[in-house]
Amino acid sequence: MSNIVPNVIISMPSQLFTLARKFQAASNGKIFIGKIDSDPTLPQNQVQVYVENEDGSHVPVSQPIIINAAGYPVYNGQIAKFVTVQGHSMAVYDASNVQQFYYPNILKYDPDQYSIEANQKFAEIDKKFKYSVRLSDYQTFQDAVNAAVDGLLVDIDYNFTDGETVSFGNKILTIDCKAKFIGDGQFIWQGVGSGSKLISPHMHTKTTPYTVYRFDSDGNWVTDPALVLASVAPRLDKGYKPNINDIDIWGSLSPAIKNQNAGATLRIMSADNINIIHPEATMGDYLFTLCNRILVQEPRNFIAWNAGITFENHQTAEWGVGNWVIGGEVKYGSGAGVLFIRNDGGNEHDGGVRDFISYRCGESGVKTYQNEIGVRSARNYRLIFDNITTIQCYYDGIDVNADTGSPAERVDDYSLDEYPWFHLPTKHIIRNIITRDCMGIGAWWDGQMNIIDNVITYEAHKEGVFDRGTNNDITNVTVIGANKDLTNLNQLTCEGASRLRGVMIHAYTTQGYAVYAPSSEISNVACAGSGTKLVLCTYVGDIQGGNINVQHLDNTMTLAMRPAMGGTTNPSLLMTADCQVATPGGEASIVKLSAIQSGSRAAEIQLNRLGFGHLSIPVSGVQLPNTALENNSSIGFYFDGGGALKILAKKPDGSFSTYTL
Repeated sequence: MSNIVPNVIISMPSQLFTLARKFQAASNGKIFIGKIDSDPTLPQNQVQVYVENEDGSHVPVSQPIIINAAGYPVYNGQIAKFVTVQGHSMAVYDASNVQQFYYPNILKYDPDQYSIEANQKFAEIDKKFKYSVRLSDYQTFQDAVNAAVDGLLVDIDYNFTDGETVSFGNKILTIDCKAKFIGDGQFIWQGVGSGSKLISPHMHTKTTPYTVYRFDSDGNWVTDPALVLASVAPRLDKGYKPNINDIDIWGSLSPAIKNQNAGATLRIMSADNINIIHPEATMGDYLFTLCNRILVQEPRNFIAWNAGITFENHQTAEWGVGNWVIGGEVKYGSGAGVLFIRNDGGNEHDGGVRDFISYRCGESGVKTYQNEIGVRSARNYRLIFDNITTIQCYYDGIDVNADTGSPAERVDDYSLDEYPWFHLPTKHIIRNIITRDCMGIGAWWDGQMNIIDNVITYEAHKEGVFDRGTNNDITNVTVIGANKDLTNLNQLTCEGASRLRGVMIHAYTTQGYAVYAPSSEISNVACAGSGTKLVLCTYVGDIQGGNINVQHLDNTMTLAMRPAMGGTTNPSLLMTADCQVATPGGEASIVKLSAIQSGSRAAEIQLNRLGFGHLSIPVSGVQLPNTALENNSSIGFYFDGGGALKILAKKPDGSFSTYTL
């Protein structure tokens, strides 16, 4: 056999022989190899086939080649490598002697080159190998799911009807989408098996909807209601569905636009441990109802219809757990980019959002639902929100609240006796957040025992940061240019008693406080910008160090103390440093300490006025009673009725004497 070079492998791709219409081994079938364009089952048309040994030697074998139960060709019961020396035809039969495949010309005559025809055939077979079924072979998606064993290729667009429901029977499938799901309404999947994967689904509206687009050509907000109304038009590439929250235009919209039927929603029901990879949407969204351990990875090309991705579990008393969105971006939509309804990550904080961007959402960028839906609490606990960027959301950058509005008894949740309104033990972890140019609040939350770290908000139209809860730890917070709409709001507000470490405020409006935290402790706070620098808190932690270095570019600085701020408008004490000579090494200043009476400065001590190095002491214009001196070993100055300057002294033993100067 030295002149024979058998080097044409006899096999399907990967040497696994399957049936023609489904992913099932051609168990106990037969393979026939013959001349090109002939019937290889006829002995006169057959060509010699060899088994190639591990040492490279070849042994001629007879036909047909037997296929074992697993779908592999065997020789004497052992899986073997079969080769021939020339181009050939091939026929594959199943155990019932029914032909499954016939190829009249697998290869060119040159045994070293695959023919174009063979490559095309192999590609087709490979597709059958990877996926048990293709959607294009079936009338409905349900039919394809019924036929699928472990894989389904969505190779053609599928048009669904609103409410169309597909039952998976708990099959574990890999569904690879090369085409779109198109429709208006919900496409409902039930019984998706644990461990299933959905790769690159694309939910696409059937009807082009009317959307509102609130930005001018420079990317700035349009706030004139007439111009906003004029922006409403049918489109697929930008904007969101107008809704009742669009109070500036809602009353002027036609019933057809208010009640338009459009948008494609994939709703997956009662699933566990499902992975959705690279979901896409064109006026579409994804709704997970009563699901746990759902991982949504890298949404992309995603223009949302309602809330982009929603995890809802309020239909029962159980809490959703393990639901994540990691990576990617969601744009527009009339709701939040990601919305959680009744989820609890537990002590492991298993659930939340990481590495995510929300862009121009019609509500908040990321949101936890508040209060009840129907007869059950929709609140959320112990989730993680990490490395999130929200840009120009119509409401808030991130909204991680549990209670809202007036207090009302909670249902299937902690009672008000256990935890007052806004003070639930939410225990979220919120970190590495950037929000920009949101029409609402940059970042806010309520509850207790939350950990907040590294939050930066830019140009929020309301508050930059708002903590409605109490007993929270807030570290490294920066607010830049909040209260953009000049509505007398604060840059940063903490309503309860939280702890703030590292606060930087750049304010450019004079209204409101830089930091309004009347019951909170603050350390390392700094204010910059041309706007408000008022800080209200119970305790400034830098005092603990004993050395306080306060600096400012202006020549005059004043420390104002205003106790009883709820019923007062003026500070009770003013301490002012007035730099008269601002020459390095030759500075000169006046220091003033003032008290208030009847709303005005009543007495003021001055040091070094006009540079004489003296102390100016206020003197009473009326005779002082003994009660004017509180402490022993103290004195008070006053003028008597005749204009004489006198001193009232309280001696070390507590007795009083009057002296005339």
